[in-house]
Amino acid sequence: MARLTRIALAAAAALALCASLSAALLLGALVAPLHAGATTASAPRPPITVKLIPFGATRKAQMADYSQRHYHQHTWKLTAPKAVVLHHTAGANWQSAWWTFANNTAYSSIPGKPEKPGVSAHFIIDKDGTIYQCVPLSVRARHAIGMNWSSIGIEFVQEGKSGKDGHWMDRQILARTAQANAGLRLVRYLQARFGIKKRDVVGHATANASPYFTDFTGIKNAAGDWFAAEARAFRARL
Repeated sequence: MARLTRIALAAAAALALCASLSAALLLGALVAPLHAGATTASAPRPPITVKLIPFGATRKAQMADYSQRHYHQHTWKLTAPKAVVLHHTAGANWQSAWWTFANNTAYSSIPGKPEKPGVSAHFIIDKDGTIYQCVPLSVRARHAIGMNWSSIGIEFVQEGKSGKDGHWMDRQILARTAQANAGLRLVRYLQARFGIKKRDVVGHATANASPYFTDFTGIKNAAGDWFAAEARAFRARL
């Protein structure tokens, strides 16, 4: 009798194992694969200091009107961002960039036609690696022509220098370990969170070539920050 009991227990265990394996296989078949280009590994959220600029109902309405003119979408909401656009501030500290964003001064992307909202970006990264969030990720920031409907903007603090161009400025950022590494950690986190492909991490100066660039007024970026070589160097570290 004891032997029969042991045989019965062994058989039951085998049946349970088979059932578990079958369930696992079925579950694997039912779970949809990640969409193309999405990262399979999670990336931790880096330390972020939240310093949101004023972005109330008036500025949201301005962004919705701007989006209607430029993208034929009457909304201020940023949903499912597809790209990250890199910028530099052309100033020596994060505060000057933050106040420029907060002031909401009309800016002319089209010569002679100033528009609101003023310029802004979602993040500013200081030289010491501190990441400041200026705009919620659910809100469109006006940081790059043709890309505000589909992208997250990141500004790196870097001032200009007489006789030096944008290439030089961005190389200073890449050589500044704390700042560059903070940028890489932030972009990896955004890639993991939103499924953004590495190739869609672009420089402001190369944004016109993005598949997500669109502007129904016909204007394009003429920016001097993050040209192809420096943007490529940044992507290579991701």
